[in-house]
Amino acid sequence: MMRKFFISCIGGLLFCSLLFHACNKVETYTPTPYIAPNIQNFRPLPIDANNPMTVEGIALGKKLFFDPILSRDSSISCASCHKQEHSFSDDRIRSIGVDGLPGARHAMPLVNLAWQKDRFFWDGRTSSLPEQALKPIEDPLEMHIALPEVVRRLQNNSEYVDLFWKAFSVKVITKELMAKAIAQFENTLISYNSKFDKYARGEVALTDAELRGFDIFKTEKGDCFHCHSTSAPEVFISPDRTFANNGLDSVSSALDFIDFGLGKFTGNMADNGRFKIPTLRNLAFTAPYMHDARFATLDEVIDFYNDGPKGSPTLEPIMREKANKRLETQFHWGLNLSTTEKADLKAFLLTLSDSSFIQ
Repeated sequence: MMRKFFISCIGGLLFCSLLFHACNKVETYTPTPYIAPNIQNFRPLPIDANNPMTVEGIALGKKLFFDPILSRDSSISCASCHKQEHSFSDDRIRSIGVDGLPGARHAMPLVNLAWQKDRFFWDGRTSSLPEQALKPIEDPLEMHIALPEVVRRLQNNSEYVDLFWKAFSVKVITKELMAKAIAQFENTLISYNSKFDKYARGEVALTDAELRGFDIFKTEKGDCFHCHSTSAPEVFISPDRTFANNGLDSVSSALDFIDFGLGKFTGNMADNGRFKIPTLRNLAFTAPYMHDARFATLDEVIDFYNDGPKGSPTLEPIMREKANKRLETQFHWGLNLSTTEKADLKAFLLTLSDSSFIQ
């Protein structure tokens, strides 16, 4: 009798042990690694070791990007100011936030961000793409909502709990994971099928005007290549020059700029009036141009550089040097391009636009 009782107890303990371990087994989900496209003439897609891209993470980021749940009154999303038809920029001079207030600057296009080094935003206020993703949410001029409230909303949404589980194997949502997911999606906004890309791959030929414009672009004739290098075709931004004062404003002191740009965040007066050099990709879709959207058309941009930069203490040295040389020899600060040459340069710049990207 005692033996049967003992065996019964042992069996019961074994069952309870198995049940305990089953109930406390750590449930996991293994997301699917994202296979980056192998694009001819592009450098490999940079990989963030702290935020490996997955199919599930990208899907979550895309949903967050287009969901107005991230704004205080659920009226606008990231996509409200970064519209696909405008290469994920805005056709308005200033985007309008939830309180009807205009933003501080023109919305930058979101294209080939993985290849854009260093800092993000026109003024370089963030050092990583996930960090950049969070700023508009709390900005009073944009979505104007506290991040803890956004996290609470997502945590109370069973669909999002499931999506975060599949993307990161956690059911407790955090702002850091939200930022990582958005960054993963933004890194997939890859444009690589412009006419120039097809030309570089040997698939099409450029017209005579486009070829002449390309020659102007990549030589001292146009001086474009100093800031917009062809060695970085993913973005057409020179690897060694991320921010610049391109001579938009004439001021006598670095303290006289209306917008300090990079200088506001570095505290260095030498950075006042310097802004992030934008990509030249998809120019056909990203008007108006410059950080303050002062130029409505590409023709106005070309005319500005043709007329020459305005003087200021922080003007990009290469522009000051070129301007001084022209002043000495030609009594002209600008490029001195003819009407035909300006048209050729525009023709080339438009070959950098990828219509498939905006569809």
